[in-house]
Amino acid sequence: MVKMLKRKVWDVNRCSGCGMCVSTCAKNVILFPEDSDHPILEVKEKNIGWSHVVVDTSFFCEKPCEESCPRLKEWKSGPIIRIISAVSKLPDGDVIDALLISALRYGFIDGAILWDVERTSFKPLPRVAASEDEILKSTGFQHLWFPILTALNDAIYGRGLRKIAIVGPPCVIQAVEAVLSSTNKKLEMYRERIRLTIGLFCDGIYSHQLVTNEIVGRFNIKPYDINTIKVDLRDALLRIIMYDGSEKVIPLSDIRKYMRNGCARCVDFTSEWADLSVGDLGSEEGKTTIIVRTPIGEKCLDYAIREGIIEVAETPVNKEEIQRFVLSKERRKRAQEVDSLLLSMLDALSGVKSREEIEEMLKLIGGK
Repeated sequence: MVKMLKRKVWDVNRCSGCGMCVSTCAKNVILFPEDSDHPILEVKEKNIGWSHVVVDTSFFCEKPCEESCPRLKEWKSGPIIRIISAVSKLPDGDVIDALLISALRYGFIDGAILWDVERTSFKPLPRVAASEDEILKSTGFQHLWFPILTALNDAIYGRGLRKIAIVGPPCVIQAVEAVLSSTNKKLEMYRERIRLTIGLFCDGIYSHQLVTNEIVGRFNIKPYDINTIKVDLRDALLRIIMYDGSEKVIPLSDIRKYMRNGCARCVDFTSEWADLSVGDLGSEEGKTTIIVRTPIGEKCLDYAIREGIIEVAETPVNKEEIQRFVLSKERRKRAQEVDSLLLSMLDALSGVKSREEIEEMLKLIGGK
């Protein structure tokens, strides 16, 4: 059994929904049902003589799934080299597209795992892009949840990509970093193939029910009428841009019920373990904030500037604005403390921890 995943992540609603454990499962027995909050372990049964047994499908496994789970790691603050405000010179004005296209042109990457939607239902899905045209056709991140990293094996084995870029919110970036920092031999293929990570500023990600139950019902529209969905944290509004150019808004307080449970356990707002972090906060309207975190990210940004498809703005980044939202999300550490207590209580029931240790944890949490 994958006991750590089940007991410390799935059973206590801590799953980020990134999908990395599905891709890295060495025995291909972890599945992610469409309507589930977390993956499940496939149950296999056999008849041996007169006996009917349930097979432990992860027996003798090195459990790369657990090594790659971001919820089983402790995360500290990530590095920062510099922060700039930038403008994309591409027709669509998208900075992430510009970064990826320039990296593709220079041969730094040969493809990327991106976010897209199925147009008739506006249901999120992954796009494995290996050309400029495929990158530009992607709708980008719509703040709707999909276990995006389940597309990793398709990128590697289906499309044959060897230098992959991955775009995603903090949980996805943490999952990739967990793989890149692991020494598990079963994860070696992924370590070799992942070249670049571009992280997104994120306060939380929503289920597709936000579209079907809230947006469609509230405004009496069809999903295929929606062009894009944006989370405006400054004004605390969800902005729905329609194909006819009109805009509809919903207060973010009205849609919190559609946010994934696992988001309550995430305290990373700016994707601190990405090579590059990207978001609107901190920059003037029409410009995008880019946080360069690694030499790889520095090189990728340099390619885009040299290619002439990203221009660095002269206006400074409002770091205080970003920090306000960073601190706001860090308040969720309280949920992590409660999680830790719950897991410790389960350990106490199984005899792993003593009653005294649990009482000490209660005192620490209660005193905050």
